[in-house]
Amino acid sequence: MVPCIEILIGKLKFTAATEINIKKSWRTFTDTATIKLPKAIYYYDVNGILKPVEHLGNFIKVGDKVEIKLGYNRQLFTEFSGYVARSPRVNIPYELICEDEMWQLKRKETSVSIENATVRQIIQAVAPGYELDCIDEVYGDFSMKQTTAVKVFNELQEKAGIYTFFRDGRLVCGKIYSDEKVSKTQPVFEYCENIIDHNLQYIFPDEAKVKLYAKSKNKDGSYTQVEVGEDGGDIEHWEVPAMDMKEKELKTMAENRLKSLKRFGGYKGTITSFGWSRVEHGQVVQVRDKKYEERNTKNFVDEVEI
Repeated sequence: MVPCIEILIGKLKFTAATEINIKKSWRTFTDTATIKLPKAIYYYDVNGILKPVEHLGNFIKVGDKVEIKLGYNRQLFTEFSGYVARSPRVNIPYELICEDEMWQLKRKETSVSIENATVRQIIQAVAPGYELDCIDEVYGDFSMKQTTAVKVFNELQEKAGIYTFFRDGRLVCGKIYSDEKVSKTQPVFEYCENIIDHNLQYIFPDEAKVKLYAKSKNKDGSYTQVEVGEDGGDIEHWEVPAMDMKEKELKTMAENRLKSLKRFGGYKGTITSFGWSRVEHGQVVQVRDKKYEERNTKNFVDEVEI
């Protein structure tokens, strides 16, 4: 397989680079890309004369749109879309720091004040105009003045475990592992096959950490909510079918569900593999071990680094 690349920055197109690093995760608000370009770059001026680029900053500015396509055998996939977030660093090689659409929301001041607000209403108030894929639940009274959308997202994350991020131009909120548009294909990673390197550790059920956010809808449209479990592990959101539950009853149900979630072991850590099969965070992948088949597992992906 022959690797191929296409980078669009403003009106410029590059078909090679010194180095590229892309990080995508639901844990962070912003996907990032670092592009390193060689010092010796040439261009054709309006008269068709080939000239050297004295400083890349004369051609690339903060805010220029960026699209990175990667693949093999001339089959390219868009792996990053965003903006140049900082002026080109005059290093050897040149270094460009890029961020996804969240870069725009970090720069715009906003205010929001809504009584008995839903999560969707809060997101629409601070980030209007985006295609929104959001959980539909009542959050309660919400007010933040002279702030930014990202600070609002951080508030939702800290107070209710609701994560917000961009995926394929959509603003996704509260759907870590339940985004209907994430590929249902489950790439298979197998030891001694397509796992190049790893630091996987098998977590036995009694060692698993899970944080569970449970809620029950009330007749007036509000929700009773509880959280159980431990930080630093998987996050689960669960809406119980029963309505108008008391907090004590809901917590008992949540603790019982938590026990069932922790019955199964799994892997924690990272896998280094090839660019195919492509993987997105929030997607399920299979890890297979021919030697210890009882450790064959299906795992959610939290972060992808290319």
